[in-house]
Amino acid sequence: MSPSRQDRTQAIVDAFYKSNGPCCAGCDWWRWDNSLAGECIRTAPTSGAERFAMLGATSYSLSPGAGHIMTLRDHVCGEFRDEIDGGGP
Repeated sequence: MSPSRQDRTQAIVDAFYKSNGPCCAGCDWWRWDNSLAGECIRTAPTSGAERFAMLGATSYSLSPGAGHIMTLRDHVCGEFRDEIDGGGP
């Protein structure tokens, strides 16, 4: 039986973290949306435009809803935490 899409994506994110060190991909606060971007649940919800600003998006074909800030997997900030699996590089 082949791995599920979710398992494949998680494996890609984990491998990125192991190769690159502390970044969103390995942070306990980060919930991936795909293998490249996800949302930081450490942040307070913001408007849709603010939510996607860190991804470099400036115009949208659909109106984005409010939610947590979206970041790329390689983003690094001062709130990094890895206590869930204690792993890391």
